[in-house]
Amino acid sequence: MQFLFGFVLLGLFLADYHFGDDHVPILDRSVPVVLATEVSSADPFENMIRNKPLAALIEARRNHIQTVKDYEVTFVKQESLASGMSAEQEIQVKFRNEPYSVFMHWTRNQGLAERVIYVKGRWIDKDADNPDEREQAICQPGAALRLLVKSVFQPIHGSRAHDASRRYIDEFGFQRSLDLLIKYCEIASDRKELKLEYRGESFFDGRPTWVLRRHLPYEKEGGTYPDRICEIHIDREYRIPVAVYCYSNDEMKPEQLLGKYEYTNIRLNAGLREADFDPATYGM
Repeated sequence: MQFLFGFVLLGLFLADYHFGDDHVPILDRSVPVVLATEVSSADPFENMIRNKPLAALIEARRNHIQTVKDYEVTFVKQESLASGMSAEQEIQVKFRNEPYSVFMHWTRNQGLAERVIYVKGRWIDKDADNPDEREQAICQPGAALRLLVKSVFQPIHGSRAHDASRRYIDEFGFQRSLDLLIKYCEIASDRKELKLEYRGESFFDGRPTWVLRRHLPYEKEGGTYPDRICEIHIDREYRIPVAVYCYSNDEMKPEQLLGKYEYTNIRLNAGLREADFDPATYGM
């Protein structure tokens, strides 16, 4: 029975996407960006993000690694996949750096799985034929299926996980987000193809942000670059990307959305315990 339901849940451990034509991107553009002006600031980071945005992203990553051990956050995501546009999902997340650990609880638009826990190196399937599928996460199905099976293990890099999400669960987090932003900026910079500009000031979730916009010579999925336009909101206090919107073309229309990643209700250094990443805590 557990094998049967494990097969049903395969690939749903990370994003739990369910698709439908009624789901469209929900983008809040009600807060305009105040375009950049030549303003000198006493804050070295603000001057850096205005004049050397790639260096600012690298500095933001360094600062985050040094100062943040764990956090809790409400994560909203929506992505364009081979199967179509996913539903906008809301997920309560607990995260810690060491050991790399992610707890996800879907609170809106969940599919078959309701909770997922991944701890690097904790659940290894040594019998997996593909080495990429040996790292596993533990998944708790929704209430109905939980009457039959309380949890199953699933590979985090399985083929169905690849089809179901643009990112794997071990790519979650502010540091990983900065890693990916910096990675493609550096590739494009080396090729003299990067356009990364400071756009100005704005707000996200009621908090002041600096806005960066990256332009890459994106052509199609599976190419060198992950998107053509990437708009990044950097929280002015936390200095982390709290909203990232990726598009396939220059118009930045909802129908051209490739991925939306938003972080609200952020609690940095929340003092998470081992129990926060223990399946027994959640009846898994």
